[in-house]
Amino acid sequence: MVDLVPAVDRALRILSAFENGQAEYGVSELSRTLGLNKSTVHNILNTLCHHNLLQQNRTTLKYRLGPRLVQLGYLARQGLDLRETARPFLTELMHTTGETAFLSVFESGGITIIDKAEPLGEMKITASIGQRVPVCAGCLGRAFLAWLDEAATDRILVSPGLRRFTNTSITDPAAFKARLALVRQRGYDVDETEEYLEGVWAVSAPIRDADGLVAALTVVGFTSRMAPAEKKATVHAAVRSARHISQLLGAHDREES
Repeated sequence: MVDLVPAVDRALRILSAFENGQAEYGVSELSRTLGLNKSTVHNILNTLCHHNLLQQNRTTLKYRLGPRLVQLGYLARQGLDLRETARPFLTELMHTTGETAFLSVFESGGITIIDKAEPLGEMKITASIGQRVPVCAGCLGRAFLAWLDEAATDRILVSPGLRRFTNTSITDPAAFKARLALVRQRGYDVDETEEYLEGVWAVSAPIRDADGLVAALTVVGFTSRMAPAEKKATVHAAVRSARHISQLLGAHDREES
């Protein structure tokens, strides 16, 4: 068990109280919310204000987050590298599922694979880092397109448009947009019907930072060797990993089940 410094722990609990979105707190409210003595709360607030971690509103006399936190947050985000943050999760997914895990970004109207973790065996799905993937390619494409605004989605559906990669590819714009709505609802997408590559099953989940969508995590495997229970477990593992990466990148908590 970690030995906590009580004064530091109380100060961080006060700062964490603002995570619920409330803009300002008074001394009494913080005291009640956190179960701390009012004089203790007042002293901690004064200390945090001294370091510009909090500010006091001169009109309401309540306290709000200070500019120092913005500076520290910016420095923290500068130190975050997408690939470095995601790589342990890609490796863990590869080991736990026995399948290939990809990390991709959406740029210049297409999708680029920027990292991967592949199993050692010869029977695996593979692709090169830097390889470009069509924006409408199965669940990977929808993991990005589902979060674009409607106007941007409509432009992509016109050009480059939807392509028929296999006999099960969704090429009707209305059906495709209905599928995007389902992706938004559940927070991920699965290619159960080999829409992009014949014989290949895949799941993709979005990765976010504090500003929004930045990447997608995808696990791909051969349909023939993945039992229903394995597919279900892979979906849960991929979604959970994408959520953890997002949290490390500073994304706001959201439910994606």
